[in-house]
Amino acid sequence: MFNASLPSLVAPLGIGLALLTLSLPALAEDIELGNGSSVAINEYLVETDGAGFKTLIVRAVPNFDPEPFGQVPSDNYARLVQPLCRNLVANSAADLEEEGIGAVRVRWDFTPTKQEKDTPDNITVTRFHEMVFDIEENAPCIPKPLGVGLDNLSPELSSNFSATLRWAESGPTPGELSLTYAVESGLAESSIDGLDRAAVELCILHADILLDARARYYKQLDSRTVAITFEQDDQKPGFELLRRVTFPVRNGQCATGLSGMLTEAIRNR
Repeated sequence: MFNASLPSLVAPLGIGLALLTLSLPALAEDIELGNGSSVAINEYLVETDGAGFKTLIVRAVPNFDPEPFGQVPSDNYARLVQPLCRNLVANSAADLEEEGIGAVRVRWDFTPTKQEKDTPDNITVTRFHEMVFDIEENAPCIPKPLGVGLDNLSPELSSNFSATLRWAESGPTPGELSLTYAVESGLAESSIDGLDRAAVELCILHADILLDARARYYKQLDSRTVAITFEQDDQKPGFELLRRVTFPVRNGQCATGLSGMLTEAIRNR
C-alpha cells in the first residue's frame, strides 16, 4: 500500500521525465542536512511541463524517520532541505543554466516507524515528502510552499500590500502555525495598522487552508495560534527587517475578529 503526502512522480500527459547527466553529487552519496541527519540521493531526473518549464527532481531516501510521531506536511522540512538545494545549484550552476532548469524538487520516500493503527499487519505503509524551490539569478533555491497551492503564494490583498509566502511550518511554540512572507521593500515604512490588515487577510486566505489540512490529515499537530511574519532582506549583512502578528485559532480557523460576512468577502474577492 502506498500512502503519500503528494501525488506520485508518474508523469501525467503533457509532462516529460528524463534522466539527468549533469555534474551533480554521486548517487547513493550521503548528503548532510546540517542538523546531524542526512539523505542518500538515488536518482536525478529532469521534468519538463507542457509549457517547457524544466524542474530538476532529486530522488532521495532520508537516513532518519521524518515522521516519528505521526504525519506532518512536506512544508515542515523545506528549511532543512534548502541547503541541499543550494549546494546542488552552487556546484552545478553552469550545467543547470545550460539545460534551462528553473526549479528543484527534492523528494524523499520513507517508511514511517509509526504506522496507522488500522493498518493490517501484513501491509507496510510508505510515504513521501516533496519540497520545491525556484532557481533565480543571485537567489538560488527560493522555497515555494505547497500547502496553499503554487499559484496562490502571492494573493492580491485589498490592503494593497505585496507579500509572497516563503515558509509554512510548525513554529517554535507548541501548537503554532508559522507563516513567513517575503516583502521586497517598504516594510520599515509600513504602518502597524497596514501590516495588521495584511496579516488579517493572509490569515483568511492562507492560514485557514493550512489549518483545515492540519485538522484533516495531521491530527497530532494541535493548532492553537497562527504567527504571520513579514520579512525583508535589505542586503546588509546580518540585518533583516521583521514584523510579526499573532492570532489565536478558534473552531479550526484563524480568529481575526472579523465578522463572517467580511471574512467571506475577503475569501471570495
